[in-house]
Amino acid sequence: MHLRGTAVAATAVLAVALTACSSDDSPQGEAQRATATVTKSVAGTPDCGPGSALSQAEWMEQCDGSPSADPSSAQPDTELAVGDTFAYTDGLKVRVDSIRRLTRFGEWDSRPEAGQSAFRVTYTVTNGTQAPYDLDHLATTTEGGTTGGETTFLSVEGAKDMTGRLAPGRSGTFHDDRAIAESDAGSIVVTVSRSDSAWIEQGDAWLGEDPHWTGPIE
Repeated sequence: MHLRGTAVAATAVLAVALTACSSDDSPQGEAQRATATVTKSVAGTPDCGPGSALSQAEWMEQCDGSPSADPSSAQPDTELAVGDTFAYTDGLKVRVDSIRRLTRFGEWDSRPEAGQSAFRVTYTVTNGTQAPYDLDHLATTTEGGTTGGETTFLSVEGAKDMTGRLAPGRSGTFHDDRAIAESDAGSIVVTVSRSDSAWIEQGDAWLGEDPHWTGPIE
């Protein structure tokens, strides 16, 4: 009986330890940052990342509490820059490629109102799952990222809507045209959310923070 009780207690401790380790990870996925190598290439900046070649003493001296430590190591996986990719745990990937100003409009295009700036968000979606993915299950929210502010939808020729099905192993590029008050156009924040049943059925993964991309209108 004593041995059985000891085994049960050990199992409980192991379960708590595993839960504690997994709680440090993003439940939805991880960031794949296009800017990571740029940050580490600055002259005189110590490499304080997990693959650092510094000794323990050197790391403690140069990195522990140092403002020059790599800031990307503390950045949440759900806070991304334009050009970064968010990789969901099931293999689906989303990247915001660019946020660019719109200045040319056709005869039948909708146009921004006076005092608004028009822009186009370009996305790339890669289906790394084993089944076709219905793009209608991806929802995007586009807002002001500096002083807040909502955006309005524009219909501009040449834009490709994020709709239809994406085959396994394939990538697609899509657009979202918007307008925002010029006073709120300092930066834009784009949020992507998933609503497909296969993702929701995975458990609590979909309850995690949705990924956000922030950047200026170029």
